[in-house]
Order: sequence, then C-alpha cells, then structure tokens
Amino acid sequence: MEAIIIYTTAASMEEAQHIADALVGQQLAASVQIMPGVRSVYNWQGKIAQSDEVLCIIKTEAKRFKEIALAIEQIHSYEVPELIAVPIVHGSIDYLSWLNDQVGTES
Repeated sequence: MEAIIIYTTAASMEEAQHIADALVGQQLAASVQIMPGVRSVYNWQGKIAQSDEVLCIIKTEAKRFKEIALAIEQIHSYEVPELIAVPIVHGSIDYLSWLNDQVGTES
C-alpha cells in the first residue's frame, strides 16, 4: 500500500464538510481533517488574488487519487480546485493498517 495525503482547499466550511463526508462516506479516504482560517494568496487570471479558505487534509491510498479527484471536481465550487498529493514516507504500522482498512483496497 502506498499511503498519500491530498491537500485541497474549499471556499467555506460547508463545502469542506461536504467534501469530507463524500470521501469518507464512499471509503475513498480514511479521514479528512478540516482546518478553517487559511489565507491563500495566488495569481488568478493575471491578477494577485487573496481568499479566506478552508484546508482539507485527506488521508488515503495512492490508488484512490483519480477517484478522489473526480469526486472533488464534481462537488467543488472552484473552476480549478487544488489537488496536491504527497506520499506518506513513514507512519505507524497500526495507523497505516487502519488507513488501508478504511479505504477498502488490497495492498
């Protein structure tokens, strides 16, 4: 199993909760942490923009990335939602075993 963390941001707490509920409910993610109060500064359509956002930290398996990306793109209000995956290089055996059990795929 290759465990990963996916980062995405949402426009509101409600949208972040909807994303988390969908991913965990469909067993695409073992867990999603929702962190309000993130300030993002970025270039959008040739201008510097700023937004107050909610960060979602999604724990899952690499095999699930495409399914998660599709689910988020269907739910998300942004034209281009952030979807960044990073590998979990090390983790406790018990936690990673639990994660694998939750997303319902074989190693």
